[in-house]
Amino acid sequence: MKNIFSYMKTDTTHTKAPALLRGLKVLDLLAEEGSELGLKSIAQALDIPVPSLWRILGVLRENGYVLFDPDKKTYRLGFKFLYLGNIVLSRMGFRSQARGYLKRLVELTGETAELSARVKDQLILVDQVEGPDAVRLFSRIGSAYPYFHATAPGKVYLAHIERDKLQSVMARMCLPKITEHTITRLDMLEMELRSALANGFASDTEEMRAGICRVASPVYDKTGKVVACLGIAAPSFRIQKGDYHEIGSIIKELSNQLSEELKEKNPADWLPFSGFP
Repeated sequence: MKNIFSYMKTDTTHTKAPALLRGLKVLDLLAEEGSELGLKSIAQALDIPVPSLWRILGVLRENGYVLFDPDKKTYRLGFKFLYLGNIVLSRMGFRSQARGYLKRLVELTGETAELSARVKDQLILVDQVEGPDAVRLFSRIGSAYPYFHATAPGKVYLAHIERDKLQSVMARMCLPKITEHTITRLDMLEMELRSALANGFASDTEEMRAGICRVASPVYDKTGKVVACLGIAAPSFRIQKGDYHEIGSIIKELSNQLSEELKEKNPADWLPFSGFP
């Protein structure tokens, strides 16, 4: 279970490719900022010496991953990511099949439907269908839920860790407090995980982001492993805790249907990523 969670510390002291790691951090920063950044701003944000950063940006520019504006002296992500993104999406056969379930979930709940999957040590938003109401929630496809313990899909995965490994895994988790509603006690989290396993769905109420709640159910492959989560995200003023059981039952039914469809297929072809435990 080592390095399962993105917020657990990893030792990068002995990384074999420090320049590559720095380059990836540059790309992450440009993606997160959503705007153009200058050389000094990037260097300060990432604590990278300017000469090293200059060389890294040069390689990224030459290969189309970064664009440079000579007038403003700023950098932004390049169009290479559009090309790569289209390749990834074209190979995600399960995304198009699961989209029907997302649309059905929106029809039944009126809320934004989400499909997430664990990719090595991160929980990634794979697809999303927005709800029709005036107040909408939108997250970027490919973005990661940073904390497993504070979001419904993450709790689904935690609930399915083998019992003998759960305590050791949770002992390594910091359980940081993201909002005033985040669960930071192991005994309370364990109680939620048991409930999620028994009910077939997990929930979070403003635990990751103030004003937002989520409900999610597991999607299984033919071996019984969790390979994805189907769920909804909604403003907390519109959905109360008393609504979770009804909504959870709807999500659970659709997740079971999606699981049955998955069992008829080769997971290696159906799923876009490997590395699920």
